[in-house]
Amino acid sequence: MSAIKSQSINPQTPVPRWRLWVDGCGGYLLMTGEQWSVGGLSSRSKADICVQADWPRLAGQISRRGSDYFWQGHSAETQTILLGDGAQIPVQGSALMKLGKPSQLSDTAVLALNGHHRFDQHVDGVVLVRETILVGPGSDCHLRCRDASDRAILQLKDNQWYAKAGLAGEFQKLELGCRVVIQSLAMTLELA
Repeated sequence: MSAIKSQSINPQTPVPRWRLWVDGCGGYLLMTGEQWSVGGLSSRSKADICVQADWPRLAGQISRRGSDYFWQGHSAETQTILLGDGAQIPVQGSALMKLGKPSQLSDTAVLALNGHHRFDQHVDGVVLVRETILVGPGSDCHLRCRDASDRAILQLKDNQWYAKAGLAGEFQKLELGCRVVIQSLAMTLELA
């Protein structure tokens, strides 16, 4: 990790959020935007991303600038830290959260927690969306479905999600609450 000049954390309007349930893979919170507040789950928490752990209600924020992701703790004195693929988010507490950026073809990143901790809404991970999400068995996929034999590309256009099988398929619209089957992958999208 490398340190960069500090920026202050400013409250922002809520970012669009969806939950994506992928059969045999798990549930994921999909979030757009350029910055997301992070904190522990409490009745008074106003963080965009809440972790069920002994974290402060507002631990800090993750921001995206270009293709890079950065962390800044809640204290104004903390430095901004560049987060690379596999970087641990430096929050004091029992939960360990890592940022993954598995594909060089997409600037989308995925947040994951260590085994016994969970995100709010009982999702397995949080996806910080930048236009596309890759779903499939490969290590370069944002959502790894180890038992799937196929890949899917999810794309966000004008606040609407579309999906297609691999590079050769045609995009189909994902309707909220409707289960969609794309070859060996089945998924359901809903508002969060």
